[in-house]
Amino acid sequence: MLRHWIGFFLIFATTILVPPAHAIKLAKPVSWGSPDQSYGKRRSVTNADREEIRRYRSGTLAPVFQTDFTDPKELESDWRLMTDHSGKICRTPDNVQVSKSGLTLKTMIATNCPRNHWSTGSIQSKSSYQFGFFEAKMKIADIKGMNNAFWMNTANQPATRDYFEIDVCECQYPSYDHIGLQQYPAKKDNVALSDVKHSGMGWGASVTDDLSAAFHDYGVLWKENEMIFAIDGEPIAAVVTNGAVIAPADVMFSSALIYDGVPDNAEGHDMHVKSVRIYKLVGEH
Repeated sequence: MLRHWIGFFLIFATTILVPPAHAIKLAKPVSWGSPDQSYGKRRSVTNADREEIRRYRSGTLAPVFQTDFTDPKELESDWRLMTDHSGKICRTPDNVQVSKSGLTLKTMIATNCPRNHWSTGSIQSKSSYQFGFFEAKMKIADIKGMNNAFWMNTANQPATRDYFEIDVCECQYPSYDHIGLQQYPAKKDNVALSDVKHSGMGWGASVTDDLSAAFHDYGVLWKENEMIFAIDGEPIAAVVTNGAVIAPADVMFSSALIYDGVPDNAEGHDMHVKSVRIYKLVGEH
């Protein structure tokens, strides 16, 4: 009996008291120059936020969608491989690869973008989701200049004639994560359907870790009236939306060499995604 209780205590201590092996720490409080907007006002992170995020990550809830990106047929069934030749961006389906290691968005020498030396990759979910907890396990490319992104685009919102981009993470090597919410005019065939002006609000998170050295979990709890953003299960930013962002959204992963500092040997410096999990809000069916 004593041996039983000692074993139980060791399991409990390991589970509760030992922090995750790669849980990151903020180097300083989150900040960013983009101000609050009518559709998004910052608020402080609370213990209640931590409890909510912990519940979704506890393993007791069943996701409505999950994948480890190891099956090419599943990729074809569930995701669109995107083509984007605009400005500094050259993204093609050839840059998307799945294997037993997960999803790789490869950085390659461009062959079909005359203005670009490098090409990268992007995928978009065929299904859309409204509210819930969204979390992906990612490792960013180990070079300057890369936007390593996990994000969502809502559908057009007819009542307000806009749509939103939810930036769960736009990471830059080695230790920076841009988190934000952006509003755009509703569009059809890339033509604006309203006079809504593009604007954004958000945060910058500098961390103590090299984000290319290991996988980390990036997530957002999206509710009708607010969003809570987390890294490795720890909430680091929260925004009150007051019902402004309610249209269903697709899920996207992308890499793009759009910032300063791209090295001469960028080929082979890739972005990796090991998994993504999507949960409905607790209490919804």
